[in-house]
Amino acid sequence: MYHVLIVEDEPKIAAFMQKGLHQAGYSSAVAHDGYSALVEAMTGRFQLILLDLGLPGMDGQAVLQRLRSQGNTCPVIIVSARTLSSAETTSMQQLANGWVHKPFRIKDLLAQMQQRLPAQEYCTAS
Repeated sequence: MYHVLIVEDEPKIAAFMQKGLHQAGYSSAVAHDGYSALVEAMTGRFQLILLDLGLPGMDGQAVLQRLRSQGNTCPVIIVSARTLSSAETTSMQQLANGWVHKPFRIKDLLAQMQQRLPAQEYCTAS
């Protein structure tokens, strides 16, 4: 069973995502802020990360940049309503493995996930 980290500060959205993933056969954990997300992601227990950009503490862009700079190879799908500048978008596209715009349907999120799930059991977390 794949284990997914949901990084979302809005409880209703996090619960919606967690329920949809559970119904599709995934297990998940939720982090509600950037610092918690970074700590959780670095454990190496997850095969995929769903990352909101608008997070308290440390925003999603900073979380993703830190993960990649520390050698974490776990696929990351940005799940956000945030509009970025063209330079920010290019940077995020280079670091992230996919993007789902809010609002979204769970089936669209699951399709993105299935395309990016790794063959190995766990991701590299240096």
